[in-house]
Amino acid sequence: MSTERFHTMKAVELRTGLSAHLIRVWERRYGAVTPARSGTQRRLYTEAEVERLHLLAQLSQLGLAIGQIAGLGTEQLRGILGRGTGPKGRAEGPGGAPGEAVEAALEAIRGYDMLGLEEVLDRGMIALGYAGLLEKVLVPLLHAIGTSWAAGELTAGQEHGATAALKDYLARNLRSMQLPGTAPRLLVTTPAGQLHEMGAAIAAGLARKAGWNVIYLGASLPAEEIVSAAVKNQIRALALSIIYPGDDPELPGQLRRLRRLLPEAIPILVGGQAAEAYGETLREIGAHLLVGLEAFPKMLEALRSGPSGGA
Repeated sequence: MSTERFHTMKAVELRTGLSAHLIRVWERRYGAVTPARSGTQRRLYTEAEVERLHLLAQLSQLGLAIGQIAGLGTEQLRGILGRGTGPKGRAEGPGGAPGEAVEAALEAIRGYDMLGLEEVLDRGMIALGYAGLLEKVLVPLLHAIGTSWAAGELTAGQEHGATAALKDYLARNLRSMQLPGTAPRLLVTTPAGQLHEMGAAIAAGLARKAGWNVIYLGASLPAEEIVSAAVKNQIRALALSIIYPGDDPELPGQLRRLRRLLPEAIPILVGGQAAEAYGETLREIGAHLLVGLEAFPKMLEALRSGPSGGA
């Protein structure tokens, strides 16, 4: 076997713009290429395989899911790229399609590779920015983790490890955003009984990015504790995340009590996948129900530009 006809993983990374981690994911899960091995078990790629990976990389940047195209022949891939179109999708920005980042993150989680997971998130942040990482990678990843765990495709250990790693990643990035003391203050938490705090952690990151000083209190706080922290910290607004369950009989009472005790001037912003299940109560107490991640920073901007903005 002539080594002149083969390329190392490092060379393939440079030629295609793909990371070694993602290339291995595409090989194992989708059979995109089948490289040879050296005597020391290092991957070796033919020129045809390098071209194929480059084509797949270009098409994934156009928004095509790797699962849709990995089984196609090289000529078919060239044809699709030549047309510049394909099944639903457009480029999501430099650095690759967010869907591939989610798949790479899941692969790292399956292997208990939390450093690999962090690398995937770092690449996503470079390519998409902080807000783009949260909206296009982290939120879909959380849904995928939940679905995979429910289907038995992830163990409890893998799910717990991923959750801990993601919380730590968000916390470290949150601490790195320094803001002046004059920035408006936002308290972020989940009400009593809501134990899933990733939505709140994401909201805290978005708020800090939008220029708010964030007091983040974690998950499942009773109304009295939330109000105490709100008053002591002189917050401008309160943000609550409601993820699961969507049928807690105690939660409407907690929300009503929160509104009664909280100073009237402090608005309550509520989001999360189960928030709409409590829509009637939220309307009753005058809370702002935010549907979709993009609605949150828009509401924060509206509050800052309002009569008491910046207070």
